[in-house]
Amino acid sequence: MFINNKHNTNQLEHFIHAVRSDPENFGQKSFVVIGVHGWFPMKLVRSMVGEPTGTSARFCEMMVLSLKRYFETEHQLTIPDQCITVIPLEWEGKVEDRVENLYRILLENEAWVTALKAADMVLWATHSQGTPVSTMLLHKLIDAAYIQVPRQSVCLLAMAGISHGPFPYLKGSIIVKYFEADAARELFDFMDSNSDISTKFRMSMAYILRQNVKTVLVGSMQDQVVPLYSAIMSGTSHPNILRAIYIDGHIFSENDFLINLITLALRLRNAGFSDHGLLTHISEVLAGNLYSWEGGHSTIYDELGVYTIAIRYLFETQPLGKRKLMEPRSPASTVAAGAAVASSNHVTPRTTKVAAVEPKLDQFNAKVRLNPFYLPWAMRGIYDDARVQGDEFFHRELLRLQDLFDRWQPSSSKLKEIKFRLEPLKARL
Repeated sequence: MFINNKHNTNQLEHFIHAVRSDPENFGQKSFVVIGVHGWFPMKLVRSMVGEPTGTSARFCEMMVLSLKRYFETEHQLTIPDQCITVIPLEWEGKVEDRVENLYRILLENEAWVTALKAADMVLWATHSQGTPVSTMLLHKLIDAAYIQVPRQSVCLLAMAGISHGPFPYLKGSIIVKYFEADAARELFDFMDSNSDISTKFRMSMAYILRQNVKTVLVGSMQDQVVPLYSAIMSGTSHPNILRAIYIDGHIFSENDFLINLITLALRLRNAGFSDHGLLTHISEVLAGNLYSWEGGHSTIYDELGVYTIAIRYLFETQPLGKRKLMEPRSPASTVAAGAAVASSNHVTPRTTKVAAVEPKLDQFNAKVRLNPFYLPWAMRGIYDDARVQGDEFFHRELLRLQDLFDRWQPSSSKLKEIKFRLEPLKARL
């Protein structure tokens, strides 16, 4: 749910009015949808992280479906197929090798280049290792003027992105030891923000954020490979970033304490507040089983609601929509097709253009084992934060969280340990 701001120019409203006044005008509008797959290991674990062939096309297909449904549902308009160009990009290897080869492949296709330059809107969907690849590739395309913002509206959807590396303990996993490829070893370089590839990735992320590319970072609650803090790139802050979480439907419960704790922390980050490191320290307990068939590292990109978040963020916030920033006065959660996508929204009373805000890049170094005593201090930091307590919405959510904690009866040993760690704060909650 979003709050209108009548003082802002609504480009989308003008766009819709123009199309309704002259339906043929829609045929003059153009959308480009780009898909970039992640990195794929040997067949032993592809059942858990997905298959390489066709995955980029799958991202494009889902984004197009979400785009069409959005206009049909919200504006009763049908986007003609000829208005949409899909660009599924495929190439395996290390990050920089993929960037260079995908750049070459794109430029060699004259029809793609023409469509990209002429597009009114560019929607980009990527997954896992594809996140740094896409960010750096987008940087190159903008820098070379193949994509021109702000003339074109651009949104990057990164699903289970490996921004801060995989779970650190996987480096010693028996499965990982089978990954005899440079691309696999490189994934762990993202654990250190000062590594060469991580530095280049962070520079490109800062660049596209300054260029006003709307960036949606969605983590998966039961990811076997990528921690939540990595998927949402917790070490970077900017108003153009929207963070969300995908939850497999069979574990979703609207009144589950842990789910509400995570979504509250995401809302805090999206509002420009600090989560005091809570999302980093809660990520370890969320890890899915690498040896099981279950889990969200690959199921995330089959959920239409994930793509819908990016569509809404592009069209319903400035500069395209009325809303300066998305408002969190009601939960932005959807349950569909056996899954849940919980999103959180901006509430920053900033009046300057977001493009004028310099991205904040914190140093990051993932540890194999985090200090278990840090979690209650993170919670205490949130409850002692005067800005959080002074916000009516967050104050109400903290009170609700207290009630959910009192009723929480975790079954697994990992979750029981989380409740035990937070028990000293019960009186404060």
